[in-house]
Amino acid sequence: MIEQNFVIDSRHNRISGIMIIPGEGKQHPCAILSHGLLSSKESSKYMAVSRSFAEAGIASCRFDYHGCGESGGNIEETTLSIRLDNLNAVFDHVLSHPSIDPQKIGIIGSSFGGSTGLLKAARDERVKCLSLWATPHILDAREDDTIADIKFKQTIYTDFKSYDLCEEAKKVQYTLVIHGDSDEVVPCIEGRTIYKFLKKPKTIEIIKGGDHIFSVDAHRAKAINLTLNWFRRYLVSNGEEHK
Repeated sequence: MIEQNFVIDSRHNRISGIMIIPGEGKQHPCAILSHGLLSSKESSKYMAVSRSFAEAGIASCRFDYHGCGESGGNIEETTLSIRLDNLNAVFDHVLSHPSIDPQKIGIIGSSFGGSTGLLKAARDERVKCLSLWATPHILDAREDDTIADIKFKQTIYTDFKSYDLCEEAKKVQYTLVIHGDSDEVVPCIEGRTIYKFLKKPKTIEIIKGGDHIFSVDAHRAKAINLTLNWFRRYLVSNGEEHK
């Protein structure tokens, strides 16, 4: 397994990321990991995904979104549009990587990162496979405008509302939706609603007792294994037939 750090520029900020390549001498399928609003590429959940996927011969790309981890930007000013621009820049970096098969790139998105990944897949046919974990399709403003004690600018809410994620979902196929039925941040009904609008083939898996971040080891392992099997089926085996 080879780890390669990278730094690239988007229109809004400098992005820090890491490629995990299973081995040398061939091009690999790749999963881009799109983290949640306040997370980072060092998320224990996504590091576990990288390890499991590398063992299965699938590369991964983890990166920090605008205002997170080692990337530039102020978290208070982030929006869905800014993060979509970040994801576009990262996707282009992965697409041009010599160890990645450009015909076999998918996205795993969690929470706000799932919303971003859904938009990207709806607007870019080069995304061949998608898994959405605990993903919202709405973001309502709060009375004090804070999320996890961070006071976001009002633009995060107005910008999110400028997109109709359910309409966007109608353009997306080859998608696995995973949601915990005890998600305390994004109600499970949001994942079910997104699933309803997706094109076939699609699958939804509701993890009984699962919270927003799948903090229970068994829940996290189930989410990773379900996603790995989905990517094996729709990215590794016949990605060239997609879209």
